[in-house]
Amino acid sequence: MADQANKPSETTTPKAKNGKPVLIAIVVVVICVLIGAAVYFVYDKSNFVKTDNASVQYNMLTIAAKINGEIKDVKVKQGDYVNQDDVLMEIDPTVADSTQIDNSFIRSTIDGVVLKVIGSQGQTVAAGQTIAYVAHDTQGYIVSNLDEKDINKVKIGQDVDIAIDQFGSQKFYGKVVEIGSATLSAFSIVPSSSSGTFVKTTQYVPVKIQFVKQYDNLVVGANASVSIHIK
Repeated sequence: MADQANKPSETTTPKAKNGKPVLIAIVVVVICVLIGAAVYFVYDKSNFVKTDNASVQYNMLTIAAKINGEIKDVKVKQGDYVNQDDVLMEIDPTVADSTQIDNSFIRSTIDGVVLKVIGSQGQTVAAGQTIAYVAHDTQGYIVSNLDEKDINKVKIGQDVDIAIDQFGSQKFYGKVVEIGSATLSAFSIVPSSSSGTFVKTTQYVPVKIQFVKQYDNLVVGANASVSIHIK
């Protein structure tokens, strides 16, 4: 009995679980994810041209004073909707222009939204000076600036999915209606360098996208992202 008491007890240590199946499963999952990402990338590049270099634009008209004088009354503010011939401002004409009474009322030439009012009551303006910008509220569109490497994939009439930062995840839809024939830099007023050093930079071509229907409350200049269906 003493020998049995002094004899170390025999215990069995359970074998560690084999981790190889788990490792294999992880590797398989990673490979599947990578393959899926590659397939999606190829599909995406083959079917869409995308950019977030885009913004909401409207056809804007400038409204100018027809006579010299002092602004007597400002009747509208930014964001107001106006109808054609609505009075935007009233100008108290100078003595030289006092016979042109009808021209003292500055009217909107279109139905639309007042984007900006320039001038305030008491300010003196000159004939021809811009006093307001009004946009056609039914003629909103997107201008996207595409990498020159992608422009040959884009054709007039292609469908476009649009996201506008102003509206978060809400989706908008349009079609390509115009493709620029010159890059943005072609209109730059900065002359090219004559130092002999040439730095190649990516060029961008503007593309106009018309909404397929009228959308309300779009902010002019709001950032947008577009996905043009090229297939």
